[in-house]
Amino acid sequence: MTALTREHHHLHLGAGALASGKFERSRLLLVRRGYVWVTQEGRPEDFWLHAGDALIVQPGRTIVVEAVIASEIFMENRSKPGAGLWLKARCLMARSLWQRALARLPHTAVRQGGQ
Repeated sequence: MTALTREHHHLHLGAGALASGKFERSRLLLVRRGYVWVTQEGRPEDFWLHAGDALIVQPGRTIVVEAVIASEIFMENRSKPGAGLWLKARCLMARSLWQRALARLPHTAVRQGGQ
């Protein structure tokens, strides 16, 4: 298991690998590649994040991240968490949801030449 520290900004985990730790400040956790499971002390829900998904990690609580497949995670430290961090996470999540919804749409044949 990898111990997360405040120096971690990029994290590469192989399939099945775990990382855990506690941060002094809020962080934006962004999955750049892969698929991970995230749980955090004091939060009733767990999170399953695909590439492009983001989560704001609360300070002072133990977090555990497990890679379902090989994954790359970026963790952005914010000294003053606020609306900017929240907005960035929400925009990243919305983009990811739209990308997944579009990927599920059936492919339609394109009519050529007015046929």
